[in-house]
Parts: sequence; C-alpha cells; structure tokens
Amino acid sequence: MKRKWWQDAIIYQLYLRSFKDSNHDGIGDFQGVISKLDYFKDLGVNAIWISPHYESPMDDNGYDISDFYRVSKDYGTIEDVKELLQKAHQLDIKILFDLVLNHTSDEHSWFEAAKDPNHPNHQKYHDYYIWQPPKYDEHGNKVMPTQWRSWFGGPVWEYNEPTNEYYLHIFSKKMPDLNWRNEDMKRDLKAMTKWWIDLGVDGFRVDASNHLEKDWTFPEGHPGYEYFSSIPKHHEYLEEMGVEVFYPNDIMTMGEAGGASKEEAIKYCGFENKEFDMLIQFGHCWADCDWHNQITPGKWAKGTIDVKHIKNSFNHWFEMLKGQGWNIIYWHNHDQPRVISHYGNDSMYHDQSGKMLAYTLYFMPGTPIVYQGEEIGMTNVDYENLDDFRDVEVFTEYDNFMKLGASHEVAMQALRDRARDNARSPFQWDDSLHAGFSNVTPWMNTVKNYHDINLAKQKEDEHSIFNTYKKIFQYRKMDDISSGTITFIDIENPDTYCYKNETTHAIYLVVANFREREIDVTLPIDVKDYECFMSNYTDRPLMTQMHLKPYEAIVYKIKK
Repeated sequence: MKRKWWQDAIIYQLYLRSFKDSNHDGIGDFQGVISKLDYFKDLGVNAIWISPHYESPMDDNGYDISDFYRVSKDYGTIEDVKELLQKAHQLDIKILFDLVLNHTSDEHSWFEAAKDPNHPNHQKYHDYYIWQPPKYDEHGNKVMPTQWRSWFGGPVWEYNEPTNEYYLHIFSKKMPDLNWRNEDMKRDLKAMTKWWIDLGVDGFRVDASNHLEKDWTFPEGHPGYEYFSSIPKHHEYLEEMGVEVFYPNDIMTMGEAGGASKEEAIKYCGFENKEFDMLIQFGHCWADCDWHNQITPGKWAKGTIDVKHIKNSFNHWFEMLKGQGWNIIYWHNHDQPRVISHYGNDSMYHDQSGKMLAYTLYFMPGTPIVYQGEEIGMTNVDYENLDDFRDVEVFTEYDNFMKLGASHEVAMQALRDRARDNARSPFQWDDSLHAGFSNVTPWMNTVKNYHDINLAKQKEDEHSIFNTYKKIFQYRKMDDISSGTITFIDIENPDTYCYKNETTHAIYLVVANFREREIDVTLPIDVKDYECFMSNYTDRPLMTQMHLKPYEAIVYKIKK
C-alpha cells in the first residue's frame, strides 16, 4: 500500500471557541487560528482538526448545525476559512473539519419545514427526520413511543404538537436525528460535503458515525442504546459516503465509534475497505469510574485508575488492526476531562505526571492526536458556581444528581472532575489577563492556574511539558515511530506502563509508574545496549530491577 500523508501526521485537535480570540468578543475564531499557525509549526504539528464552525444556535457548542454552508458569525466568515486553508497549506499543514452527519439543529431550514404541516416543503423534509406517533396509557394520557434515554441524560423523544408526533434526538432535544433511509437527504449531505472538499479541506472527523442507523421497530428499552448505536446497517451508509465522496477526492477521514469487534474495526478502517482511513475509539477512556456510586452514577463517579484496562485496550486495537488497518492514539478529546487531571496528578506531580502521560502515549505506533492544551498540561476547571459551566449536559446531570440524593458540593465535584467543559476552557497562552486568550471576559472562565501554567512560561523552560512534547514529536518523524511494532511488558501489572516499540531505525523502551506512590518494577528483558533517552526525574541506566518514584517515566533507546 502506498504510504499516505496521514500515517506520518501529528494531528492537533483544536477547540475553536476556546483557542484564540482575535476580535475581542470573548470567543475564539478563525483569525485567531491564523495568527497562531507558526505555533503549530514550532510544536511539530502538521494537521489541525478544528471543531464545528458552522452556523449554529450553539446549544451544543456547534454540533447543532443550522446551516452547513455558512460559518458561524462567532468564528468569522467563509473568507476567513479560505485564508486559513491557504496559509496553512503554505506551511504544509493540513486542515481537517468536523463533519456532522447524524443530526441537525432544530433551527435548520429542513427541520423548520419538517415540523410545520403548513410549510410548502413539509412533505419532503418531514421524512428527513425520524418521527413516531404518541402512545397512550390506560388512562388515555399521551406517552412517549419508547423509554430510550439520550446520551445527554434525558428522553430521546420530543413532542411536536402541529404534527402530533414525537421526533427522535439521541443527543439534545435541539438536535433532531436525520433519517439515513431517505435518499434525498443523503444526496443533500453528500453535496454539502463535496462543497467543503472543493473549498480545499484536507479531511474530516465524522461525528457520531456509528449512530446513523436506528432500529425502526422501536422496541422498548431503557436506556435502549443498542437500538440507536452500532446497528450493522450504518456500515452501508458509511461505505456509501466513502465510495462516492471521500475516496474519489482523496480525503482523509477519521470515524468515531465506541466498542468494535475485529470484523467491525476492519470494516471501519481496513486498508481494503472504503469507510474511513482511521477510527477514533474510546476503549482506553473512562478507565477510572466508580461503578458502585449511585449518587453520581456512570462516568460521573471518579474511582481508581485501571491501568491494566488502558494497556489492554491500546494493545487490543494494535493487534486488531496490525497489517490490516491504521491505528489512532490519543488520550482525550473535547468530551472528556483534561488527561492530567483524569489519569495524572494536576497538583503535587503536575510536571512529572504530564511528562509520564506524554512518554506512555506518544512513543506508541499509530497516528497521534494531541488535544488543545494537553501539550502544556492544562487542568480541569476550578469553577465554584454551577452557572460557570456552559455545557448543556451539565445542567441535565446536575438535576439528576440532586434527584438521586447528592448534595450540591458532591454534584459540583462530579462536574469539576468529569464535565465536558473541563476540556473546553480557554487556552492559556501567557499570564496576562484572561491568559492571553482575549482582552475581554471569555465565553467561559479561564482556569485560575494560568499564571503558573501557560505556554509563554513553558517555552522558556527547556525541560517543560511543552518542550517535552516538541522533542517527542521531532523523534516520531525521524525514527518512524508511527510504523513500529509495540510489545507490552507485564501488561497485567496494575501500576506500571512498560512497552517496547521497534521501528525501522530504533527500539524504544518506555518504563513508567502510573501511580502517585513509589513502586518496584521487574523487566524480564535483556537490558544491555539501551541508553537513557528521556526522563521526567533524572537520567539513569536501565536495570532488570528498578525502583520508580511517583509518576516516574523513563524512555530508553537502542539505535539500529
């Protein structure tokens, strides 16, 4: 197979609203990105994945799209997008956009027509969405078609009185799901996608890609996720997009899906298949949930990190795709807590755990995605008031916690630990007002530690987390780390994270302690010839028996 550019890429996920405000309205924008293109070049990034920028009421920060062809006035204009594409390409940086195919905003013109029987285009657009008539209980009261629960915590059905129907929304009620069984709707989405390709976009991350098909028998279930997630027919839709739109135009695509069997994984991103080039999966995420907590249940309850699970997940995906597809590696994204607060230690061992997380991830094979702010060790938010949060999911879940018996402080701590807002706070450029993100109050508050954690400060420190990322990215390209073969060492050890990655130029050995306590590690390997390459405490020789400090991580190397 001819090698593709994305196999050697280092992708930076950029949360547009929180990256850089150029016009001082408190909101990040395209001109802000343009002003920082040299930053990406310096870091070693050669592809930028930008969060949704389309016209939107911003109920879900842009994933609720009201016009696919227009840029949100919050972010700029289509001319700004064209300028970004031109200037990024001059620096050999690719631009990737989010492609939202599962739903629209309820303020999209399609849905405006769909919900109104008197609209001249009602009949056409009504079938662009998924509707069901009410059911009635024994007292004649109207009830929802099913008890399915949305990913945002409430019911998936919202009543529309003019048609006496419920429409389906597996996310917010302002995000009605599209009907992928409708051929006209699919043609419209394909035309829209091609329009952005013709503009010069290099690739897409396809949002919620495993939710496109639903069980149209609408069986009862609670929460019922199996009836609108990963139903086999969605592969037909994805292949159709690939064959007709993505592959003929040489567009890189990253899908997004939860758990997948080997057969499904190969369908998604196998070299011989035509759905995606790579798949963003979540097997290593949320490996620290306290599943016994009934007050803030599910992902909201923070527990002990299951290091074995993280290692086995990465190994599982490497083995599934080895020789048959291409892997993605990443720690977190815009929907998850900051990784240093999630899997590291954002206070006493901020520097050590930040570097440990960099070593353990970015010396593995595959195409890496670094999330905005991760490269300087940005932490979770420190909000004290519920009103400081911005995510629609937060307020639904807060009410749920209170109904389950949580105190206000318990609920607030769960939000500070796990809410999606944690990953969306403004980028901390320097220690000036609002962390250099804007000259005015940002759309959401900056984290107060920006005086200590910011890019300007770390650029001046050759041993900072930022410069650690920069150095690793340089070596990823020089030694073809992305194409290596990984072998985990003592994968069932609950505390260590050790592996070898054999590349064409070298063998890298990562030895790391994932805990905030000291541990001993045994390395059943031939330790001779390994030289200390990087460390987050002090350099020291490799030995069969090693005593590791809290979050200590060392990278050793043998040149070939």
